[in-house]
Amino acid sequence: QRCPVNEDRAPGEECFDIMIELLKNEPASTPCIFSDQMGRGRTTLGMIIACLIKEIQITTELRRMEDIDLVAKDTVDDLIHQKFESALPKCQDDDDPFIKGEFDVIKELLEKIPAMKEGKKKIDRVIDICGPPPKGTGLQNLRECVIETKWKYDVATEDKQVAWKHLILSFMERYFYLICFATYAMEYGPGGYQKSFVAWMDEHKDLRVMIEEGKDKLEWYRTVDPQKLEHLKELISAPNYKENLGVLIRTIYDFAFVTYADLPRGPIKNNSMRRLAATTLMDILPTEIAERVNKKMEEDPSSTHDFLTLVGLVSYYGSED
Repeated sequence: QRCPVNEDRAPGEECFDIMIELLKNEPASTPCIFSDQMGRGRTTLGMIIACLIKEIQITTELRRMEDIDLVAKDTVDDLIHQKFESALPKCQDDDDPFIKGEFDVIKELLEKIPAMKEGKKKIDRVIDICGPPPKGTGLQNLRECVIETKWKYDVATEDKQVAWKHLILSFMERYFYLICFATYAMEYGPGGYQKSFVAWMDEHKDLRVMIEEGKDKLEWYRTVDPQKLEHLKELISAPNYKENLGVLIRTIYDFAFVTYADLPRGPIKNNSMRRLAATTLMDILPTEIAERVNKKMEEDPSSTHDFLTLVGLVSYYGSED
């Protein structure tokens, strides 16, 4: 069976209904195999939707067995907890609000419809299980990929940032819809999905507007505090600015570190800090020094214009040719 979903995009609402129709009358034990051209985003999306549908099938059946006194309530509770609610392995970045999916538009969604909180909790666990180790056995975490792509955006050149931003917005929309689907499935799944997801979204039309207007509520550009910039400008504008260069470098690095404190350690964080440090240094240069530095960079366009290179050029300014 084929389900039309574009790579790295939020699936159409009808795609969720296609998956429901394919699986709702199948036994929960029926194995499902998903495949797409890349084997990442769309495959993982299919896995997540199928896992949620099957979980609801199993828990619903267990509750029915409990209702007819076939299985004791404590036994059912233990089975459901062990299979679908037990804690997953912890990672060092689990407390990061963005890793947890606490974006502005998601928080707005949870505030507007309280039932979405349980939907988010449910789908987050399924996303983790369908993601990479240690929590899952898949290839991509469809929640964490939002902020991970944002980190790549932060260190990309302006021409590449356009493509990264498009991906980020698509990933945000996909995650938003997964939370909505989980909330819908928890309500209508036990009864056999008598209402379609498209019809449910029609009853909540404002959600479509919410994600369209809110998916780009991210801090796209990081800058140093203006008051801190003024302090740096005072240091570099002093006649003995070269004597202050050590303090300047350390202070700029400290500001960059604080600005990217939310990023985990690694090359992305290091590159982000160096890039912001370089931008900050160029912003605070007095006009005459900036002109000299820019001239030297134009003379050798093949050289890297990273923070350390700029420090060297600033230090060289004023010496005799």
